[in-house]
Amino acid sequence: MIKRLFTLFNIIFLSSSVIFGQNQEKPKTIEELAIEEAVRLEKELKLEPHQAFYIDSILQHDMKAMDDEMQAMRASGMQDFRHYEDVRKRWIEKMKTSFQKVLTEEQYIHYLKDVGLYKKEKKAKEPKKKKK
Repeated sequence: MIKRLFTLFNIIFLSSSVIFGQNQEKPKTIEELAIEEAVRLEKELKLEPHQAFYIDSILQHDMKAMDDEMQAMRASGMQDFRHYEDVRKRWIEKMKTSFQKVLTEEQYIHYLKDVGLYKKEKKAKEPKKKKK
């Protein structure tokens, strides 16, 4: 009796794990993520067709280059998280600079607000007050 329950439990457990495993999606590629972000920005910022083309091109290139750089760091055995964070920040800054060239001022401000960088950018542009 116990042996049958144990066998039944194993069958249920294994079949549920197989079913669960089949329902999982494959991780998206960098190119797919770039396309999704370009589509989202096109809708969110109400981009003109030429702007959407440039934004998609920027995302495709920069996200791939950032991923390649991080993969090379992983392959070399880099384990310090700060280096990965520095690479990410550098590529985000490059994308931001490229976006600023393509977007109107209003669209760029909307983009900065959307990604949570508006206050930081605004603060960086303000002249620093001298302490007395």
